[in-house]
Amino acid sequence: MLNGKHEKIAHRVRALLNLARNGGDPSSNEAQTALLTAQRIMAEYGLEEAELKDAGEGLRTKEVLDDYATDFEKLSWWKKRLGKVIGQNFRCYSYLNKCDGYTRLAFIGLKDDVEIARELFAFATDFIRAGADQYMKTYRRDFLLHQGFRAGISLQRGVRNNYVEGWISGLDSQYTEQITKEGWGLVLTKDALVVEAYKNLGLERGKSSAHSVSQGSASQAAYARGYSDGKSFRATHKRIS
Repeated sequence: MLNGKHEKIAHRVRALLNLARNGGDPSSNEAQTALLTAQRIMAEYGLEEAELKDAGEGLRTKEVLDDYATDFEKLSWWKKRLGKVIGQNFRCYSYLNKCDGYTRLAFIGLKDDVEIARELFAFATDFIRAGADQYMKTYRRDFLLHQGFRAGISLQRGVRNNYVEGWISGLDSQYTEQITKEGWGLVLTKDALVVEAYKNLGLERGKSSAHSVSQGSASQAAYARGYSDGKSFRATHKRIS
């Protein structure tokens, strides 16, 4: 049945992300291919589903899911930006729910898409933190070596933010390139039920969650490195077949 096949594919994506996330090595092949591989599997399944529909076979009942990807917290700007990028590329909407000065990020979409988007968000969050920690360790060491004193907290925060912004932009660019190359634009379009459910939430357009990149040489270098790291994933879906 198509339902069973769909669940099997969703399970494969989640298993891949769990393997990459829990492997303990951000530079491993599993980690470096996980995000794009998830998108590829979803898109390829979408094509198969469309072919079955054209052939007149029955499709499973669609279920829209509205679920949270974070707890209530002082949500960072970059998590908002990351949620938007993942939602756009995995047939979901991301939105923010606020209460008493705290915010949590949620996804709304078809059930399996939301479950995968949540896994992707958690995985990417871990990967970004690991990459930023590694970059800042080198940055602080080099700054002390060349300047003779430690970089200030404000400067460090700015450099780290630039790295993170670059990483997310790089990932978004890689997603876009894969979609364009494979011709998945229509396949990854949000389902009409999802669009209607999102409209029914009555959300107002929020402010941009993008970080303003500083223009200093250190800030630009951090952004460039983050962009390169975020764009470094390569899809090799045969590894999990």
